[in-house]
Amino acid sequence: MKFTWRLGSLQIKRSLLPIHWIYGIFMLIAGLECVVLTPPFQVADELNHFMRAVQIAEGGVIGTRLSATQSGGVLPSPLFPMAQSFDYLKFNPAKKVDLGGLAQAYMTPWSGKTEFVEYPNTAFYPPSSYGGVVLGIWLGDALGVRPLTSLYIARGINGLLCTAIAMFAIALAGQMAPFFCVILCLPMSVSLMASASQDGILLSFSALACALIGQCFKRPDNKISHGFILLAGVILGCIAAAKVPYAPIVLLPLVLLIRRGASIVWPLLSSFLGTGIFLIWFVIGIHPTMTTIAVRGVSVHNQMLFVLDNPLKMANMFVHFGIENSKPLLHEAIGVLGWLDTSLPPLFYHVAEVCLILSFLGLFCAQKPQIQTRQIVFTSGVLALLCGSVFGIILALYLSWTAVGADHIEGVQGRYFLPLILLLPVGIQILYMNNKNIVKSEKTLKIQSNIDFSLQAMVFIFMIFCVFTLYSSLSVRYWP
Repeated sequence: MKFTWRLGSLQIKRSLLPIHWIYGIFMLIAGLECVVLTPPFQVADELNHFMRAVQIAEGGVIGTRLSATQSGGVLPSPLFPMAQSFDYLKFNPAKKVDLGGLAQAYMTPWSGKTEFVEYPNTAFYPPSSYGGVVLGIWLGDALGVRPLTSLYIARGINGLLCTAIAMFAIALAGQMAPFFCVILCLPMSVSLMASASQDGILLSFSALACALIGQCFKRPDNKISHGFILLAGVILGCIAAAKVPYAPIVLLPLVLLIRRGASIVWPLLSSFLGTGIFLIWFVIGIHPTMTTIAVRGVSVHNQMLFVLDNPLKMANMFVHFGIENSKPLLHEAIGVLGWLDTSLPPLFYHVAEVCLILSFLGLFCAQKPQIQTRQIVFTSGVLALLCGSVFGIILALYLSWTAVGADHIEGVQGRYFLPLILLLPVGIQILYMNNKNIVKSEKTLKIQSNIDFSLQAMVFIFMIFCVFTLYSSLSVRYWP
């Protein structure tokens, strides 16, 4: 049973149960598992993200910096001590939740008393990253619930918001839909979306930005495509404002300049909007609250001098880092949950790797792409922007988290690369842009139909596997 829904000249083909609705049902189950089974503040940096969201919910859009090493905000006094009562679970897989301590933490009320609390690694994050969490805090306040209940409400609403954005992205994605689904179904992705972390919304934003740009390659140059282009620029600007190393991606809308006969104004305006959002937040939100980490041996200034004095050594170290850490980082991106202390069954990582590879190969249509030199140039530009962001992530952590002159890099985690992976199909869309006017043979259509069906079946089976894996892994890890 299929029908077509028409909005202007935009058509989204829908079936009885399209893949984006299947993903939504999956997230209702898997997301609820993560909300309920993950103990309070046991997603990496969730406490600092939640405190930043509380600050925003109370009107503190800009973080507060007290000194070169101290930034955070003024928050209700009981919040931080209550959250610290769960620290015994961090980095200690042998520990289970103390049910008595959990009950006591639930009884901790909000208080009129306030104090300055440090959370320097999230104090400069923008409000756009915390829409769902802030809504949850406001709802909790309206209901008169205690802080811990507000955390669970915030997790749930953030999960719903991330899911809604992701579903819209998948609905627009076309050939990219199975790839998006596999990435967004990974236990790490689900855990981040169903938490108070900003990282979940960045995943949904990345998928939507990629889908919007992909739609513009298929569509005529009209008002709807203009709106898509501008929306993509705004979203990419919000992503860059949340993670400075992602700044190069604000230039991704410029790939639409490759379209013949289309206006160049809208891609330029889109990148201008994204760049403006990033720069404005950098000036008013990031620069005033940036601090240096008070860790012995770490100095951003001295480390930068070391990098500039030893370019060949740095290049060699970065290459070796990529070779030696690619497998652990991939496993972290797939799902090492909690504070990177909750591994999944080994079989799951193998299955996830196979699904990732097959869904990526599915981005390449059954028909051979009609490639011209300019397409290769623009695709290379996309890869350069994404590689620039990858390099920026690693360099930023070497400068700010690693001792001066060290021959290794501290703090790099697999989840940092997931938003960039979701943007990778932009380059592939460029390669196939000339295929839209080619009449496909019956044989080609049949092959494509079989590929699509096989990929969607694989995604469905993978979703079921993820649901059971999340339940068993979180239950065994945390609960007595």
